[in-house]
Amino acid sequence: MAVTIKDVAKKAGVATSTVSRTLQDSPSISEKTKQNVRKVMDEIGYRPNLTARGLVNQTTQTIGVILPVSQGEAFHNTFFLSMLRGISKACNEKKHMVSIASGTTEAELLDSVQTMAEGGRVDGFIVLYSRKDDAVIEYLYQEQVPFAMIGKPYKYENAMLYVDNDNVVAGKDAANYLLQLGHEKIAFIGEDTKQMVIRERLKGYTQALEEAGLEMNPEMVVDITLPEADYREKMRQLFDHDDFPTGIVASDDLIALNMIYVLSDYGLKVPADVSIIGFNNSIFAEKAQPELTSIDLHTDSLTSQTVYQLIQRIEAKQSLAVKMILPHQIIERQSCRRK
Repeated sequence: MAVTIKDVAKKAGVATSTVSRTLQDSPSISEKTKQNVRKVMDEIGYRPNLTARGLVNQTTQTIGVILPVSQGEAFHNTFFLSMLRGISKACNEKKHMVSIASGTTEAELLDSVQTMAEGGRVDGFIVLYSRKDDAVIEYLYQEQVPFAMIGKPYKYENAMLYVDNDNVVAGKDAANYLLQLGHEKIAFIGEDTKQMVIRERLKGYTQALEEAGLEMNPEMVVDITLPEADYREKMRQLFDHDDFPTGIVASDDLIALNMIYVLSDYGLKVPADVSIIGFNNSIFAEKAQPELTSIDLHTDSLTSQTVYQLIQRIEAKQSLAVKMILPHQIIERQSCRRK
């Protein structure tokens, strides 16, 4: 079995990132530590991958993109596909390549990220999600691996580089749009609320209702990641009677589109009976029947700014934490109408 960088780290009693930086002859590692690590390499017969180390300029010209843990759903999500397309475009302009890190479990994803970082396969990472108590973020931060996040972080906000929309304001604007059309009974249909972006949009939705003098009913909030039987029961409770919600804020366009089909099972039509507004202004929004009103998050700007700022950090032109909040815009189409 080949000797790995992890074997060297264990034998030398240092972090794997220290071994990686020794291979790169990083000035951040003391000469004494470098000598110790190199001695261990010789003792156990470790041979580094010289190609991965990028001997010419100590860089791989490659950015790693970290997808959330999933069984493959991320590749079906138009938001992530838009992010990947935008990142690839921006990286091409900067003469960088893109490498994907994914996993079906948290442990598998962390292992993928560690392998890429410690093997010197990428110069830095872009994280496409933000979750509470995330081992990947903890690893990147503690090991001082250059990274940027699209979305607001749970931890280390003042020490990180991230680019985001104001999702609290976006959620509030979505709910206010329906309120201004005369809807008072408005449901929020979203994904896992452990995701920062969903929590913030839900917070904005709640604020809009409260400011309109309406009480936020927890029964009006549905998590689509519930077990199938529980999800169907929630839908039945909401729409299988005469006093159903006449407005829906959906946390993603695909969720909004799915709701059009769900509502048809109860004899309800969009927008005649229920108005729906989504997020991301995906290609499906204008292809839907009816065309979907959606909040445009300006994906191209999100991705290009993230790539440019990360490369600046990698090239040591920018070492301070950077927070960029980009605007959003409601694109009005046919899925909403005045009550």
